[in-house]
Amino acid sequence: MSTSISLTVQMVDHGSTALALAGELDLDSAARIEPDLFLATAWAGREVVVDMAGVTFCDTSGVELLMRLHRRCATEGCRLRLCRVPRQPGRVFRVLGVDRAIPCSFTG
Repeated sequence: MSTSISLTVQMVDHGSTALALAGELDLDSAARIEPDLFLATAWAGREVVVDMAGVTFCDTSGVELLMRLHRRCATEGCRLRLCRVPRQPGRVFRVLGVDRAIPCSFTG
């Protein structure tokens, strides 16, 4: 069964790109959203901020996607930051150490 995920480019301004993810970030949805996510950050400039407030679930596939995005941003000379990370993804990020690799702000 296909899970729902959406990506919205909220703002591109002076070397910063703001994105919003919403839905479940799992094996199926991570594979579907990866090309769009990487395309949205291709010309990011200095910083990419991903608003995670709408993410209701994240498993290790979602974590792997975010880590690939983090490495890609670093290679391109920009910084990735995750903001408004909800409780469930936040627990996963803390357990797996994502918050030590990628700056995160948590809501729960």
